[in-house]
Amino acid sequence: MTSRAVDEPRLKTVKNPWHYGGSWLNARTLTWAAGISIAALFSALLFMLREKPLPRRRVDFPPPPQLNAQITSAQERLKANPQDISALVELGTLLFEKGKDSYVDAINDLEEARDLGALDPRVFYCLGIMYQEEGLYPFALTEYQRFLRHYPEDKEIRMLEAKLYYRMGMFPEAVGEYERLKFTNGTDPLIEENLGLSLWGAKLMDRAAGSFGQLKTYGGDYGRRAEFYLGQIALEAGKYQDAADHFALCGIASGPLPGIPDERVYTGLGMAAQKLSRWDEAKAAWEAVLKAAPKDPKAQSALREVNRRLAASKKPAKKR
Repeated sequence: MTSRAVDEPRLKTVKNPWHYGGSWLNARTLTWAAGISIAALFSALLFMLREKPLPRRRVDFPPPPQLNAQITSAQERLKANPQDISALVELGTLLFEKGKDSYVDAINDLEEARDLGALDPRVFYCLGIMYQEEGLYPFALTEYQRFLRHYPEDKEIRMLEAKLYYRMGMFPEAVGEYERLKFTNGTDPLIEENLGLSLWGAKLMDRAAGSFGQLKTYGGDYGRRAEFYLGQIALEAGKYQDAADHFALCGIASGPLPGIPDERVYTGLGMAAQKLSRWDEAKAAWEAVLKAAPKDPKAQSALREVNRRLAASKKPAKKR
């Protein structure tokens, strides 16, 4: 009943999505990202993007019925010229904004624009999001990587890329991305937590424990989740007293632990107490698991075993 690093990396978006600051506009970054031979092309593109910010959130798009009018306009342009790249990009991004029901058409338009040579980063962003929501993770990952060639320091997309690596079981790659994010965002507890989970998934247990130890210093729910992760690592290592101590520090009795179901914490407590032969504590923990998840077969089995042990301990010793 031990739990490996099954917790999903957590995600937080940034307030300035398109990063028009100087950190990515300098010549060194452009040379690193694309090569000096096309630096002038990227510079020209970024100048145009300043004039018309790229849509990323609903607030950046025209509201209906203006959105519908712009869709109709783009469709009319495509009737006149089916290979109008700018019209394909505009139509695809507007359909993306309309929502999931329009994703098939949006994907078709943006894929066609991309295949015709479109370099607009909106193409890669929107395709990445739609592929991810449709569960097409390898395709989403490719689009995020294309987007990051334009904006290598974009925090939101790099977080999405790292999370996809994790979901696809590519833990070393996820570690690399979160380490890069940590280098530029050294005090972000969300990145630290995701780094720890990725290290755990990669079975780099000492480094994972160190990352979760760092996470504890942020306190609050981050610190409580760190105690849970450290408890699981100790449990897997057979350090049952350490595991019991960590699980106790999750503070589950005083309130739910965001992101981690109550039964998982109580399962850890029950397993540690059972291994330490603390039968009363184990009984209370397994009963708490079954209160949260009444049909959990492993908890039912464990509770039966604990009750048997308790009953045996209360029987008077046989006289010789």
